[in-house]
Amino acid sequence: MVSLRTVGLYASLLVFTGGAAIAVQAVPDQPARSLTAPMAQTSTNSPSRLLQRRVQRDLASRLNVPISSVRVVEATPKVWPDQCLGLARPNERCRGGEVNGWQIQVASAQQMWTYRSDRTGQRLKLEPLVAAPDFGTGVFSADTSRRLLQTVAEQINQPVSRLQILEVQSATWDGCLGVYTPEQACTAIALAGFRTLITDGQTLWVYHLSEDGEQIAQNDTASGAQQPLLVSFIPHDTLTLADQVVFQSQLSGDLAGSVQKLILMADGRLYREQSQALSGNEPTRELIKTLSVEAVDDFRNQLDQHRFHNFNRLRYLSEAAFADYPTTRLQTPYASVDYIDLEVENLPPDLREMITLWETLTQVD
Repeated sequence: MVSLRTVGLYASLLVFTGGAAIAVQAVPDQPARSLTAPMAQTSTNSPSRLLQRRVQRDLASRLNVPISSVRVVEATPKVWPDQCLGLARPNERCRGGEVNGWQIQVASAQQMWTYRSDRTGQRLKLEPLVAAPDFGTGVFSADTSRRLLQTVAEQINQPVSRLQILEVQSATWDGCLGVYTPEQACTAIALAGFRTLITDGQTLWVYHLSEDGEQIAQNDTASGAQQPLLVSFIPHDTLTLADQVVFQSQLSGDLAGSVQKLILMADGRLYREQSQALSGNEPTRELIKTLSVEAVDDFRNQLDQHRFHNFNRLRYLSEAAFADYPTTRLQTPYASVDYIDLEVENLPPDLREMITLWETLTQVD
């Protein structure tokens, strides 16, 4: 597996054409050129270098990162259905007429982004993020980025120039912006927004915000991870548990393809389940101990007090995980988090505490 942060190091990608996608050589970091000047003549086979540069500049500005860390990796010729490049917002009127242009894939440090343009680059739009709610735009705008960075800088007492946005994921929030606090009631609304990972190069913070950036909240439970941890979001996929499972840990990722689970059931039964992906055999499960109802309830209360929900869909890994060192997933019916045990001391405090509590609970005398 390749680290997400190495995606931006590839200068070009090999893709299959047949008249469709083409590999695009990344534009090197050059002295800035005016983006208001007429565009250079665009080849029919690839976007102009000036167009590539404009895309790089736009994304680098939104993420507050150097242009050299943003790479154009693929461009596909497209015919857009209207003058809005097929990205009209609700109630936005677009002039008709097809537009010949490009769909351009861009890699930042640990995320892929998609832009649309006309042939010359006079019109340029960022596509909505994957899994954006239907009632929002799903576009991480430049204005939203500025509001976020200014808010973070004020809260952590650092200049904006030291901050970088590593990753952005679309989300639907309640009235608390999805930041759980025990015994706090949240308005049951559906608010389109984002969650983001921000770093100063040493510490990482998790922020939740509305789509327009008018509402911003730090997820302080999940914040505070330290280098050399590589923090990222688990993609929007289905993370489900079997009925009656209270909590589960899963150790996996070694070269042999083995998976070991410890599963706590609502009635107190604690199972160990082992499987070998490469063997083709069915998993084996054994009962290792039975906890009292009071012990299960106490563990649930600890999950609540340490706000385990706030770690949902986060990964705290390191480069060792991409060299087939095993990683662990902790999971409840409402949240899932991945970590690597080599860097436990650099995890957020509440996650470290939950790991210790789980290890104590599952010890066999």
